[in-house]
Amino acid sequence: IRFSIPQPPEGGTRDVRMTVYNILGEEVETLVNLQLKAGNYEITWNGLNYSSGVYFYKLVTDNYTATKKMLLVK
Repeated sequence: IRFSIPQPPEGGTRDVRMTVYNILGEEVETLVNLQLKAGNYEITWNGLNYSSGVYFYKLVTDNYTATKKMLLVK
């Protein structure tokens, strides 16, 4: 999963959280829960312990939230 963090107006870092949810909206795993500097990042989700199906990942920063769908196929 690739994502970008924009430069905060005051500089420094932003609180970033990325969480994976199943189709029922239940949280299954937190991938990122850090303070990150501006830049491009990539994280790998190991879905080995989960069944095939539709999952959602949600990226939350100080003033931005995005939710995207992904398909896990084994």
